Amino acid sequence: MNVRIVVADERKALFFDSSRPSDMTPRGTVENPAAGLKDTDLETDRPGSRFGGGPSGNNGSGSHQSHHHGVDGERSTVRHELTMFAKQVGQHIDADRASHKFDRLVLVAPPKMLGLLRQSLPTQSQSLLAAEIPKDLAQHAPAAIMNAIPKDTFWI
Repeated sequence: MNVRIVVADERKALFFDSSRPSDMTPRGTVENPAAGLKDTDLETDRPGSRFGGGPSGNNGSGSHQSHHHGVDGERSTVRHELTMFAKQVGQHIDADRASHKFDRLVLVAPPKMLGLLRQSLPTQSQSLLAAEIPKDLAQHAPAAIMNAIPKDTFWI
């Protein structure tokens, strides 16, 4: 039985295969080129702001006071880019599933990234999930990654 282990953070996703809890074979990496960039680096327009006028529809000129609104939060470009990266990783996982490259799947990622990866996986790939590890281990050695995975993941 082959277990695909995907270890991801906001910068990259590492793919490993393992048939037993003592070894991992690297199977590739997907990099996020937008990682570490700010909204203003990713957008072509001015940073998220808009002006609201008074009740007559003026845009802050005249006697009415203008309102300045910040635009960010869940609709930020950084969040969008991270979601797109998770979808790219999900597509890579699903392509390997369709090619029968693994029998079970383990996801290791910080909680926010883990949620995005889970959402990006098609139902067929989700059905192969054997474990989800909510830890940031992308910068750790393979031994530390293996120690975080339950040993019963490798046996049915």
